[in-house]
Amino acid sequence: MPAVRGFQMALCKRMDYDEVEGARFGRFNLADNSTAIVYRIGDTIIDTGPPNQWAAVKNYLSEKPIRQVILTHHHEDHSGNAAPISRRFQVPVYIDTKGIRPVSSGFPLKPYQRFFWGRPRPFTPQTMPETIRTGRGHTLVPISTPGHAPDHVCLLEPDRKWLFSGDLFLATRPKLFRADEDLEGEIQSLMKIAACDFNILFCAHKGVVQNGRDRIREKRDYFVELVDTVKKMHAQGQSVKDITRQVFGRKNFIGKISFNHICSENLIRQCLAVDEGKYP
Repeated sequence: MPAVRGFQMALCKRMDYDEVEGARFGRFNLADNSTAIVYRIGDTIIDTGPPNQWAAVKNYLSEKPIRQVILTHHHEDHSGNAAPISRRFQVPVYIDTKGIRPVSSGFPLKPYQRFFWGRPRPFTPQTMPETIRTGRGHTLVPISTPGHAPDHVCLLEPDRKWLFSGDLFLATRPKLFRADEDLEGEIQSLMKIAACDFNILFCAHKGVVQNGRDRIREKRDYFVELVDTVKKMHAQGQSVKDITRQVFGRKNFIGKISFNHICSENLIRQCLAVDEGKYP
C-alpha cells in the first residue's frame, strides 16, 4: 500500500499476552494514539476499532467464534465497528448507560476524526451488565470511570489482576486534552482505579503496560501537581496562552490539524476549572 507523506498506512498488527489476544488497527501508523486495539478474551471482544478499518477488523474477528462485544466508551475509534459486528455475527454489544444514546442516534465528529477514523453507523446496544463472563472462564467487572468520556468504563479481571483501561491511561504525563474531556472527573477516576488491585494494564492505544497500577498512580499525581502549578501561575496574572507556552511549549501538529479540539490549552483550561477540594 502506498505511503502518504512518508507515513505507513493501514496498520493491522497482532499481539498476545497470556490468554489475551489483540490486534492494532488504524488508517495511519503515526503514533500509538493514531491506531486502536481490539482485544479478545475467548469469545469476548473489547472495543471494535475504527470504522474505516472494517475490512481488516472483520477478517480478524472471523477467525474465531464471538459471543459478545464490550465497549469501553462510545468514541469512534472504540465503537466504530460495533454496528456491522452486531449484524454480521449476531452478537450483543454492551455499553454503559450514558453511551446508549450517542451510539444509537449518532454523534457529531470533527473533520480530523472522520479523516483518521471514519464515521460509525448507529446501532442498538445493550446496557452493560454488572459482571461479564468470558469464554476463557474469566470474569470482567466494569468500573465507571468518567472524564475522558461520560460513559467511559474500565474492565477489571480481579483474579488475574488485569485491567482493560480503554482511554483512561494513554500516557503518564499527557500534554494534550480534548475539548470535551473533564479533567476533574478523570482525576477522580484515576484515584478510583488506583485503589484497585491489578498489575497488567491493557491500554486501547499503548497496548500491554506492565506495573499498570503504578502507571495509573503516576498519571494521577502528574495531574494533581499540574493543577496546583497552573492555578499558582494564573493567580500571578498569567494568561492561559502564556501558561500553555511555558508549561508545554509551542502548539504541536495534533493541535493544528484538530483545530484545537485536541491541544495543550484545553488541559490548562481544565486545570483552572478543577475543584481541588474534591480530591485529597
